[in-house]
Amino acid sequence: MNTSDFKLFLAQSEFTPKEILEILAKDKDSYVRESVAKNPNISKKILEILAKDEDSYVRISVAENPKLPKEILEFLAKDKDHLVRVFVAQNPNTPKEILEILAKDKDSYVRASVAGNLNVPKEILEIFANDEEPLIRVYALNSLIKEI
Repeated sequence: MNTSDFKLFLAQSEFTPKEILEILAKDKDSYVRESVAKNPNISKKILEILAKDEDSYVRISVAENPKLPKEILEFLAKDKDHLVRVFVAQNPNTPKEILEILAKDKDSYVRASVAGNLNVPKEILEIFANDEEPLIRVYALNSLIKEI
């Protein structure tokens, strides 16, 4: 196993101590930082660091983390990269107030992801059911049908 593989192994392992994850969160290899962001043992401090990472794929991995605190979800909901916002909208822990903000996003994939989130308020789904974008209508109608 070479050094890069070993770092990836450590970054992915739920048994890796937080102190090691903090070191790996600063690694030059973005794949290592992505893996740290997905680690179930990650601390809020490390998530905050990685939420500001220059690499959008690292920020996407942060946005996917189910343990992501509300304040980091809020921060990433304003990210310049629409894919980061898509993954915030898809995160099952994204609260309604953040979904309401993302529901107004200019990007149709972000809005479609909001429509697919189980936490989205019914009022937004009803508005989305008449959206000009077919993808958003489909997601909204599918979510509304699930509520019945």
